[in-house]
Amino acid sequence: MVDLMERKHLNSPPSAGTGGRDEVKNPVRFFLWLTQTYGDIVQYRSSLEPAYLINHPDYIQHVLLNNGQNYNKSTFLNKYLLESVAGQGLLTSENPLWRQQRHLIQPAFHRRSLPKFAGLMQEAARRSLARLDCQAAEGGVVDIAKEMMRLTLDIVTQALFSYDISDKADLVGEAMDTMVTIGKPRHRKVREAIDTLDRIVFGMIDDRRRNPGLSRDDLLAMLLNARYEDGTIMEDRQVRDEVMTLMVAGHETTANSLSWAWYLLAQHTEVVEVLEAELDAVLSGRTPDLEDLPRLIYTEKVVQEAMRLYPSAWSLSRRALGEDEIGGYYIPKDAIVAMSPYTMHRHPDYWREPERFDPERFAPEQVASRPRFAYFPFGGGARQCIGNHFAMMESLIIIATIAQHYRLRLVPGHPVEEHALVTLRPRYGILVNLQTRH
Repeated sequence: MVDLMERKHLNSPPSAGTGGRDEVKNPVRFFLWLTQTYGDIVQYRSSLEPAYLINHPDYIQHVLLNNGQNYNKSTFLNKYLLESVAGQGLLTSENPLWRQQRHLIQPAFHRRSLPKFAGLMQEAARRSLARLDCQAAEGGVVDIAKEMMRLTLDIVTQALFSYDISDKADLVGEAMDTMVTIGKPRHRKVREAIDTLDRIVFGMIDDRRRNPGLSRDDLLAMLLNARYEDGTIMEDRQVRDEVMTLMVAGHETTANSLSWAWYLLAQHTEVVEVLEAELDAVLSGRTPDLEDLPRLIYTEKVVQEAMRLYPSAWSLSRRALGEDEIGGYYIPKDAIVAMSPYTMHRHPDYWREPERFDPERFAPEQVASRPRFAYFPFGGGARQCIGNHFAMMESLIIIATIAQHYRLRLVPGHPVEEHALVTLRPRYGILVNLQTRH
């Protein structure tokens, strides 16, 4: 291997020029333009410091997995934006706190723990279907993105915290909207939104502390009853950070993925027909339960393909703790390395006609032919999303429940546009008309 000091002079990634000004207005398309123009590794300016965008499965695997110990999450996005909301929760904390908290929380999301959540997901999906029934009866237009936000918030608060959010759904939804869309922690409206959520979350914690006799088998009970190695309990502020992390991450990302899935389905009748045939054969009108999910093979492909084209966590970033080499290029200590599922999922070397919606890309033989990190909607390595199995189960139940009863038709003339914030949202929502199947 070439000496590090020599590599500083021998080989550095290409730097982005001044082109692509139109693309800069849309960050996901800017990243796509960078990779299409400069290749699989390019230096560009992010915020106040240079960054390196990598767009090759081997490079991504190197940063997230093979040499993951050389990278942490101390970047502008994580420390300035996410930490203002999630504090020192799993999403933003570093070792040793992160490892300690992950060890405590992981059992709640293990595959063996998921069956107890399935019933809550079914009930929430049926409540959502009842709301859609009312709107369909009135012939009104539905913002399916807003409904998915409400539904996934209902699920995460019930499943993880045994908390009925129904009377506060609008309040919580507006607060989260404000935080995500403004994205400036010091903004007055963002501070007010965080205060609103803090009152709700600390209220949940206080209620449990005052009523220790309430027997509830949920994540909140696990956090409150946890004991560290020295016998101490988790402080309320740390409990708050973990609850807030899972409330925000556990509903925002899945809601976006579902919203984009409906958007894609509304444009592809041929996919809908295959999906409906599978749902009719497997479920015959029933809300799916846990035993049904392995048989919803095409439904899962639809969800995976929607996450390929519109990954909610569209960009990940890491900071190099020491010098490194990626693909033969020198990466200096403290450099920011960015990875974008949005661009990787559109790389023409791994995805034929990458902009086309085709669930069959996730047939087993096609999956086996691709490198591991050609597809990483949940991240990867030690910091992979802790709730990935929870989110997939939730998505399958929701898609299967609603698609058995309705076809969604896009409202003509309504703009659907990518809005790349912390997550990838539809900027103006997704307005649809509901067409009853039977």
